[in-house]
Amino acid sequence: MLHDLSPELTEHLLSTQFFGRIGCTADGQVLVLPVAYLYDGNAIYGHTREGTKTRMLRQNPTVCFEVDEACSPTSWRSVVVQGVYEELTGDDRIYAEQRLGPGRVAPRSDVISSTGEVPQPPPPVVYRIRILSKTGRSEIKE
Repeated sequence: MLHDLSPELTEHLLSTQFFGRIGCTADGQVLVLPVAYLYDGNAIYGHTREGTKTRMLRQNPTVCFEVDEACSPTSWRSVVVQGVYEELTGDDRIYAEQRLGPGRVAPRSDVISSTGEVPQPPPPVVYRIRILSKTGRSEIKE
């Protein structure tokens, strides 16, 4: 039987997980991708590289974010967040990078060019999802 999660369990699930899924849509295309994230009690923070996801999110910043915890097919909890994507700069970016820490910042790949130089990849895009709503559900069968 499905149950709504209490606000406390919803917060707990968002706070204790490290990976979620971000869903976005633009130009008739829907994209759902796994992402590492940090929840600070007010917003969801993450980082990514330039690509399809950032192009779509810039075009349509309305996002869905989902995190779940599954013990079995009949024992799981899930939180779905509706929010707005925004790329961070300045103090907001510094705050997010410090909170995400070195273990959660997108790694740089060092590729040596034909001139023997190591080209610097563009810096990661650091973003925040401003939460508009969040709901939690669970199913536990004993």
